[in-house]
Amino acid sequence: MSSFVLVSAYIGIFACIFIKQSIISCLRAHALSGKVDDMKSIIFTSGSPQPQQINKEWYGQHIVPPYEYSFNLSEQGLTFRASRKAAALVHPDGKCGAFQPELWRYDAAEFFITTADGKNYMEFNLSPNGAWWAALFCAPRQIAPGFENWEPQGIVAGGTSTAEGWSCEALIPTAVLKEAGIAPECCKLTAAAILQSPEQVFLTTALPCDTQPDFHRPDLWEPAILAD
Repeated sequence: MSSFVLVSAYIGIFACIFIKQSIISCLRAHALSGKVDDMKSIIFTSGSPQPQQINKEWYGQHIVPPYEYSFNLSEQGLTFRASRKAAALVHPDGKCGAFQPELWRYDAAEFFITTADGKNYMEFNLSPNGAWWAALFCAPRQIAPGFENWEPQGIVAGGTSTAEGWSCEALIPTAVLKEAGIAPECCKLTAAAILQSPEQVFLTTALPCDTQPDFHRPDLWEPAILAD
């Protein structure tokens, strides 16, 4: 191999590394800026994940204070964190770390993630106090066959909710992701939230849509971006 070819190859490698790092730096800055326009769902794979913000509700009205969330992927699984510096109304039957249906009737942090083949998607709800719920769908609001009574095992969740604000997180184990056919390295992902119950406002990172609030729109979700 000639010296020219070797030099060209090294230049190409360094250029790819530089471009990757530049993209990640821009994504981190974008996440911290709190802008919802063109928001991408970033899954951090090392270090402390930078929280992203959603500061507009479904119809474009500003939300103060903003809603913050993050995703972190490790050998243990996918960790989802959410918080807001405001009081929340939580499901009265929800208990920290326990499975609880219908969390969406109250304030809830949510995300939607597709399976590797794109045929199914999982909805995950997390209450500010740490109660959680999950379901696997094969079409909008249609439970996937064999998952009608699914209650995934091993999920670790917790949260703290006070008059000043709330913070919650959940670890979805790798085994649960595999059971559902989900590979975070190859998925579409959108974060969402329901806030200010009982009036309720709806937030999402999905592309804007002129319909009534509806999180079950996989056609609007963007591929997740992995960042170091």
